[in-house]
Amino acid sequence: TYVFSGSDDMNVRCWKAKASEQLGIRLPREKHKQAYNDALLERYKHMPEVKRIVRHRHLPAAIYKAAKMRRTVVESDKRKLQRRIEHSAPGSIVVQTERKKKILAQVE
Repeated sequence: TYVFSGSDDMNVRCWKAKASEQLGIRLPREKHKQAYNDALLERYKHMPEVKRIVRHRHLPAAIYKAAKMRRTVVESDKRKLQRRIEHSAPGSIVVQTERKKKILAQVE
């Protein structure tokens, strides 16, 4: 029902898994209607008009732009590192995996 996400700046966000889904108690008639609509989407998902609507996901502009900016920064860092490796002596630059870069200190 819900999706939780965390970020580097210590924010935790709670999202509805299906944004248009109604929260709270629903009448049997509403449940039936939702099931029928889901069945229609499943049946006609191959049609271009339906596919375009189903594929569409709305994100708030601030989150979309922040993710785009972050992607740009990460890609440029990767490109810079790749170019440094290409133009330096073999073995002079040691590359760490992304997981190991996140570790600041190990406590035993």
